[in-house]
Amino acid sequence: MAIKKITAEQAKKLKGKTNWQEVDEITDEEIERAAKDDPDSALPTNEELDEFKPVKNKKEEK
Repeated sequence: MAIKKITAEQAKKLKGKTNWQEVDEITDEEIERAAKDDPDSALPTNEELDEFKPVKNKKEEK
C-alpha cells in the first residue's frame, strides 16, 4: 500500500470509519480479557499503576 500525503485541511474533512456505538458497548472486562490474550500487550501491574502520576491539564494551568 502506498502512503499518500495530505494536508491538515484535507485530513480535517475526512470521515473516520470507527463504529463508536460498538466501541461504547465494549465492557471493561472484554477490554481487559483482550489485552491479556494479546501476546504483544504489556498490562501494567497494580504496583506499576500506583507509580503513575496524574497529568496536569495545560488549559487548567493558565
